[in-house]
Amino acid sequence: MPESAEPTALYRHFDANGDLLYIGISKDPEGRWMAHRGNREPWIHQAARRTDEWYNSRPEALTAEAKAIRAERPPFNGAHNYADASFDPATWPAIAGQAKVPAIADLMRDEITSGRWTSGQRIPSLRTMGEAAGVSMRLVSQASVILQGEGLLDFQPGRGLFVAQPRKAFPKLPHDWFRQFGFPG
Repeated sequence: MPESAEPTALYRHFDANGDLLYIGISKDPEGRWMAHRGNREPWIHQAARRTDEWYNSRPEALTAEAKAIRAERPPFNGAHNYADASFDPATWPAIAGQAKVPAIADLMRDEITSGRWTSGQRIPSLRTMGEAAGVSMRLVSQASVILQGEGLLDFQPGRGLFVAQPRKAFPKLPHDWFRQFGFPG
């Protein structure tokens, strides 16, 4: 089905201080506002003002929306509201041999531990990494599962794989902690 050629608005919602809350598109911004209210969006009670910027078609509005979200970083938008990790496929060697999945996981882990991919960035697509290493997307997916298990990557449905936020390390309790805190033992 072809995209609509109907005029479509790019709307922005702001709080009472003029801080941007959310960016979206709709052919009917007022109707979309009512839908946001009905869905009880977490930012809805803060919204005090809306601006509308009209485009000739939905595809034009979609492009403008993605660009605006990336540039303005509204706190309540998920889509497009992230940085992509840089990636140079030429730096990855072709993977051969039996242990391809661990080798790919090592390459991905090195991108993170070296600081080339940083916390909160979306990593390149499985296809892109697979092509760089000369392996299938399935093998790259298996490697990503290893890194998710290690807490280095987070999968966000509908958005992709992201470098995980660092987790707080909690101090280890001594083996006799219960006695130190007065518990019978």
